[in-house]
Amino acid sequence: MKEPQTPIRVLLVEDSPSQLQLLRTYLEATPDLVVVGTATTGQEAVQSTIRLRPNIVAMDIHLPGFDGYEATRRIMQQQPTPIVLFSASSGDAEQRAMAALAAGALAVVRKPAGPNDPTSLKDREHLIRTLRLMAGVKVVTRHRPRAPVLPMRRSVHQAYEVLAIAASTGGPAALQTLLNDLGAHPPVPIIIAQHVAIGFARALTDWLASVVPQPVHLVDGDMLMQPGHVYLSADNVHLVVKQPGTVGVLPARDTDRYCPSADYLFSSVAHQYGSRAIGVIMTGMGEDGAQGLAELARAGGVTFGQDEASCVVYGMPKAAKALGAVRHELPLERLGLSIAALLVPLQQ
Repeated sequence: MKEPQTPIRVLLVEDSPSQLQLLRTYLEATPDLVVVGTATTGQEAVQSTIRLRPNIVAMDIHLPGFDGYEATRRIMQQQPTPIVLFSASSGDAEQRAMAALAAGALAVVRKPAGPNDPTSLKDREHLIRTLRLMAGVKVVTRHRPRAPVLPMRRSVHQAYEVLAIAASTGGPAALQTLLNDLGAHPPVPIIIAQHVAIGFARALTDWLASVVPQPVHLVDGDMLMQPGHVYLSADNVHLVVKQPGTVGVLPARDTDRYCPSADYLFSSVAHQYGSRAIGVIMTGMGEDGAQGLAELARAGGVTFGQDEASCVVYGMPKAAKALGAVRHELPLERLGLSIAALLVPLQQ
């Protein structure tokens, strides 16, 4: 006989009494979720997390006092706990949500509206599914010393022309580290497939542009790439290389499991650049990118994977490693520096 599943203990943080009651109703209608407490401010969220020790915190980014970003930062310092943020607004709130992801939150989703809203059911299901997935993630506050860069071998005739990166859960913070370690003027364009909730692509782009030294672009059509510039996809499209030097998008299909798809990106890079490309697969849940990175490795490209110890979720790199697609597995604090060493211009 199957043992009953232990319910997931949720701390719900929302400042609007009506919204709090609505969200509580949605969560408590789900048998495997139980709301163990509620909070209406950032301060209460931190205190309740320490006192109740929930499995996961579901929190609005817009809160009185200090907001969801600051609450996330303090929770991750004092009582590391999986955090899922939700937001119904746009603009600055979404950029604060991206900053909260870098501070340790695991995901950001759209806040479900009332039951009469046509998007409510889809957003409600997405929130509940995300809480289930993220509740099992082990989160810690890491303060690791920077490791030295190990020398890497390359052909004296080899030059690289593009860097493609894939990430999901834990990705914004990891991308911030890697891109800063690459320096302000890497000699190749950088193309990134980062899973993010629909409606947050612009906020991710704007936030990343504020914390890394390279120019960052949101791609919603064909665009000529420039060395030292970073490219991310707009909402609901896949980022691909159309031809050498040109990045573009493909429309998402109903059958696509991930959007933007890391497999699509790596496969296009393999076809257009082959051995002149570098591919990196970073922290994330699932296996998106494994097949595409394997294709890039077979085409002669150099491939990297983030190691388990430095990943928030060792899903995507693990799947790629299992396929033999990862040629170099490194901790986050060595990834960017090692790639930068590879990209040093060749001596004439």
